[in-house]
Amino acid sequence: MSDGSAGPAAVITPRLTLIFAVAVGAIVANLYYVQPLVAPIGAALSLSPSALGLMVTLAQIGYALGLLLLVPLGDLLENRRLCCTLLLLSAAALAATAGAQSASMLLAALLAVGLTSVVAQVCVQRLRLVPTPALL
Repeated sequence: MSDGSAGPAAVITPRLTLIFAVAVGAIVANLYYVQPLVAPIGAALSLSPSALGLMVTLAQIGYALGLLLLVPLGDLLENRRLCCTLLLLSAAALAATAGAQSASMLLAALLAVGLTSVVAQVCVQRLRLVPTPALL
């Protein structure tokens, strides 16, 4: 029985499970990395106390927007491509965060980090499409 795919069927192996678990954990952690660094980042960029609070808040708002706007795309678009695109955008957002030279650039990058952190949900959604050895 073939589904029309060109290559051999992917199967969830223990190694693949470990890779997905580490990837999803690292992606979700992106939302929280900034929290213990708020004071040093604020001092380095001379941020006001209200801007310090925005750092954490914008990452969470971005995540909520990603859940609302990007996760449903997994039902409309090819899941592998969406997952890879979001991973690349997440890496770019993290690089922008690391290289931010101003408060506005940092806050925009943190919003993008939150927005693209929903790639964890897209990857899990992708994993549900792969058969497990017990089901074969």
